[in-house]
Amino acid sequence: MTEVTYFERLDAPECLRLLRGGGVGRVVWQDDDGLSVLPVNYRVIGDSVVFQTNAASTLARLAEPTRVAFQVDEVDHATAVGWSVLVRGTSGARDAGDVASFLPQDPAVGVAVRIEEVTGRVISGNPVPRS
Repeated sequence: MTEVTYFERLDAPECLRLLRGGGVGRVVWQDDDGLSVLPVNYRVIGDSVVFQTNAASTLARLAEPTRVAFQVDEVDHATAVGWSVLVRGTSGARDAGDVASFLPQDPAVGVAVRIEEVTGRVISGNPVPRS
């Protein structure tokens, strides 16, 4: 018997359900220095992932249309079971006043990532017996 880890694709409705839980995710984009990845707290509003940032932040550049990826996940380390959702889309400016921010000062720029593609996976590090 061979042991493998569990890995399964999630359908789009399940990805969107998990994504709508909000929280903290990571925005990925290409800038002049290469790929950049920064965490943000976010909400899903309509067909977009929305967050806010300070006007002086690197993230504020994403108020201009930019191809980005957004990734969020959750893992229960005790059971080694988790999920991951990846969004691909285009960013742009948006009012994000109703999105909480970890920033110590009032954020001045709202950014939305339009959800153009969403994929996800369920993962487990616990071996599953296979025959």
